[in-house]
Amino acid sequence: MSMQLVVIAVGNDARGDDALGPLLLDRVVKAGFPGVRAQLEFQLQVEHALDISGAGLVLFIDAAHGLHTPYELSELEPARATPAFSHALAPAAVLAVLEQLEGHAPPAFLLRVRGEQFGLGDSLSPLAEAALPLAWELLATLLSAPSLAAWRRLLRVQLPQPS
Repeated sequence: MSMQLVVIAVGNDARGDDALGPLLLDRVVKAGFPGVRAQLEFQLQVEHALDISGAGLVLFIDAAHGLHTPYELSELEPARATPAFSHALAPAAVLAVLEQLEGHAPPAFLLRVRGEQFGLGDSLSPLAEAALPLAWELLATLLSAPSLAAWRRLLRVQLPQPS
């Protein structure tokens, strides 16, 4: 019996490097990983807590400014303080909403991919273009072995920070 894995990519392909999430999600869908439910969103909202309800494992993907490495994988915990009303939430806040609704949230991770240009109409920056295949390699590894233990092991094998 396999658990359901929910992959939610956040981003807007009309905003330069913000397209990293949608581009990676497109690869996920085309690869056809079994047991994976893929979802694309411009931004996370309270309602997305219901999308991850019942999942065995959740992965959020988003572009990020200011990373020192091409990507960063981290395990998430539900946020301790969540806004009462918001049009955009962080992944940890979505987990907190679900925890408030159901008393628990599934294990969740965040894959942030390095970007630097997020303007409307921008194309992918050279930095994002270089990060994309590296992030895809990690993502394909994660989705090929969707287990909490395997993903936690991968957290210890991330790219080293530059000196």
